[in-house]
Amino acid sequence: SSCPIDIPFTCTNSTPIENSCCFESPGGVFVATQFWDYYPAIGDNDSWTLHGLWPDNCDGSWEEFCDDSLNVDSRIKPILVDQFKDPELYEKMARSWKNFNGDDESLWTHEFNKHGTCVRTIRPKCYYNFKQHQNIYDYYKIAVSTYEKLPTYDFFAQEGIVPSDTETYSKKQIDDALTKHFGYPVYFKCNKFNALQEVWYFHHLKGSIKGEEFSRISRLNEPRCPESGIKLYPKGWKPPTVPHPPNPPTGGDRGFIKLPNHPGCLISNGHWYQYGTCATYQLVKSTFGGINLKTSKGFCGFDSLGQFACGPNYSPSKFQFQFNKDTKEIGYGGKYDWCYNPEGKHGTGKFQQIPVKLKDSS
Repeated sequence: SSCPIDIPFTCTNSTPIENSCCFESPGGVFVATQFWDYYPAIGDNDSWTLHGLWPDNCDGSWEEFCDDSLNVDSRIKPILVDQFKDPELYEKMARSWKNFNGDDESLWTHEFNKHGTCVRTIRPKCYYNFKQHQNIYDYYKIAVSTYEKLPTYDFFAQEGIVPSDTETYSKKQIDDALTKHFGYPVYFKCNKFNALQEVWYFHHLKGSIKGEEFSRISRLNEPRCPESGIKLYPKGWKPPTVPHPPNPPTGGDRGFIKLPNHPGCLISNGHWYQYGTCATYQLVKSTFGGINLKTSKGFCGFDSLGQFACGPNYSPSKFQFQFNKDTKEIGYGGKYDWCYNPEGKHGTGKFQQIPVKLKDSS
């Protein structure tokens, strides 16, 4: 059955609308993300590449890897070309949805498993006559369709902002150009060379995502670029200090994890301990963004009770944390507030260990 015409846009409802095939919740902010990878050069020289379509929560936090039972379970090309007879979609993805290491399908798989499984209105129960992989096909089709409506290269070029190894631009120039063409302020991010590398477009949604009735909104994050001296390097430009294309880091920073205003620290299993030796945590850059946390016990994630834990059963591909370099805080899903979970404590006296978890927004 179709959705009611008077259903509100996401994040504008005054009463809760849950478990609905006609209303996205909690992921009511859809973020269309694009990258400009110039070294190594990825994608066409006159277009930004598609990175993903993310269902963020209304407060800017997000869920990820929401349902393993919905994960992509096969190669993607046969799903698009053979099952759904859409070679054009596959060709568009192969041209515009690029992975820096050349394995595009691994990026597509990651984006669906991390973000697509969190889109409620394409769950199998939301189809009248669900066909296997229909939700996967729809997610990719809608991500590409949204990307095509946002030609970032053209937005910039029409305002005189073009790739150059000598020209620089101000933060205001970048901001004004994107705002003019999108209609609302857009998030953008620079790398350590002050080079523009990411653009995120924010939307609300009315009804099921299958209807693609997006409404553009203002960014939820402030741009991360300097006020002036911003570069937009041509694809293929090589940083003078890097002789070869960088490999994904495997080392990473190391240190202790402590809770503010509390004695003690986290030990290797992820629990808080007041009197023992602090565990060394390793921050490893994740392949598709964010970081993984690792101790001598293994990688870290969350157990079935939502408690932070480290051990051999936690996959680095599923648990991707954030690290704020300015505040030195560790977050997950855009949330940085942690608390004790006294219900899970064990041991007594100085041997007592207490699990920690993300603070509930409620």
